[in-house]
Amino acid sequence: MTQHHKGVRAMVRRLRRGLRRHSSRWLARRRGTPTPVRAPLPAPATILVCRLNARLGNILFLTPLLRSLAATWPDAAIDILVRSPAHVRLLAGMPGVRRVMVVPRRPPAILGFVRALRRERYDLAVDPSVHSSGNRIAMALCRARHRLGFAGHDQWLRLTHAAPRPRERHQARQALYLLTDAVEGLQPALSRDLGVYPGTTARRHAELLLREALGTARNRPWPVVGFFAEATGRKRLPTEWWRQWRAALTATGEPLTLVQILPPDDSAPIAPGIATLRSAELDVLAAAMGHMDLFVAADSGPMHLAAAAGVPVLGLFGATDPADYAPLGRHCASFTTPLDPATIAAETRRRVAREPVLERRTG
Repeated sequence: MTQHHKGVRAMVRRLRRGLRRHSSRWLARRRGTPTPVRAPLPAPATILVCRLNARLGNILFLTPLLRSLAATWPDAAIDILVRSPAHVRLLAGMPGVRRVMVVPRRPPAILGFVRALRRERYDLAVDPSVHSSGNRIAMALCRARHRLGFAGHDQWLRLTHAAPRPRERHQARQALYLLTDAVEGLQPALSRDLGVYPGTTARRHAELLLREALGTARNRPWPVVGFFAEATGRKRLPTEWWRQWRAALTATGEPLTLVQILPPDDSAPIAPGIATLRSAELDVLAAAMGHMDLFVAADSGPMHLAAAAGVPVLGLFGATDPADYAPLGRHCASFTTPLDPATIAAETRRRVAREPVLERRTG
């Protein structure tokens, strides 16, 4: 693609975003919810949560809200609307979840899906995002007695319960303000950390993968440290960084088993002889991670998946801010630039020696 074509495409994207922004503000002023609305809410029997995003991290950021909904209304049946089939099994094991539905991509299938969705009747529909056109469209199409979301100058959807923009910066905890700031008289049972719950089949498959990856080291008493050397764009650390980290980590000679988590494509490990594990099934990958004593990664989906599986995580942040995207869970920590391989290796050693895993979230 020539530089001219790239410039044209960038201009079209800016125009499209500007048009969407102005139309959203116009609709918000006339029929939307520009200001917060706090009101009582009868205990819902059925809940629809709309999260139309394909990124793994953003889907995992939904789990504190899902756990909080199930704990606050334990008798409610929760349906979730997602974009990617890869997320179905990952969310299906969440407490209170009845169904995880995938919005199809092809227009004829979309029409049929919308008809089926319109046949359902929900007591409550929830948009957990501050800005998401896809979530709002799904909320507008469903039939719900009550609609819960964030108020704003661009909120063109008419909401029955609307929270002000959240005070919390972390993307996974913002949706919890919907329960505390928009529902009058409610004392929600909030879960502030990520969490996933792989089923029996996923746990069995994970055992097989671990046995294949670790061999005889599977039964040895020393710690297992997983790591993910990939990330998107500027968040990714160079392969040489990871090689230096590994060299510093193993220089002391103390027993340790390293396992590199690989993407489901044909990517190679950072060096020969490293145990590797890959799976396109995210619930299986989470179950396998749940057997590790520590996980090290740059800001990425697998970093958050390990935290959701109950594993202590060292999150490495160079291009993003941990105030927005830190791994959430017990014994998780974040480190920002300068990220020195030897320093992170020393911290890895310290944590596996002093902070054994106290809880597994694999069952």
